[in-house]
Amino acid sequence: MARKKSNKNISLEDLKQLSPGKLILLAIIIIAGYFFNGELPSIFKTETPTQNQNQSQNTSGIIEGIVSKVVDGDTAVINVEGQDRRVRLLGVDTPETVHPNKPVQFYGKEASNFTKQSLTGRRVWLEYDASPLDRYQRHLAYVWLERPDSINENTIRRDMFNARLLLGGYAKVMIINPNRRYKDLFNKFQSEARSAGKGLWAGK
Repeated sequence: MARKKSNKNISLEDLKQLSPGKLILLAIIIIAGYFFNGELPSIFKTETPTQNQNQSQNTSGIIEGIVSKVVDGDTAVINVEGQDRRVRLLGVDTPETVHPNKPVQFYGKEASNFTKQSLTGRRVWLEYDASPLDRYQRHLAYVWLERPDSINENTIRRDMFNARLLLGGYAKVMIINPNRRYKDLFNKFQSEARSAGKGLWAGK
């Protein structure tokens, strides 16, 4: 008598017909298999699409993009090769305007409007530092208004938007380790704006 060929693939319909007790037993078997083999079946795997997508995106060198939206003074959405990247500008912190738990802060609207007028729809170039993403999976970058052929204090003052925010008094320095590439220059730019009483530093 011929034996029936067993089918190891369990469909969703098969699972629906199992009793609760058998489902629990199946779950135990699957979990035990994970500990022995080190891998869960694909049906039990979950992933965060944004995180996996961001990790696969290029963050080396100088990367060209178009600003599709400005969120606030120090955050923008930049389209790179057809994919949007939510970019948090490195080394700077502008006053809050869209925080769900904080009121609009002093000079926040001015900083947000300055960034919108300067960046919306514009071609820019992203420069990453040691750590390309933060814990919210936002990209962390310096945003250049012109592609930097050489990088020195003069070109940073003239063409890097992060620096323009500091020099105009629209932002304060905020360094998050390990992204410290321009820390000394940024502190210098902030001191200049403060001494001149610009923006945030008016009357101080």
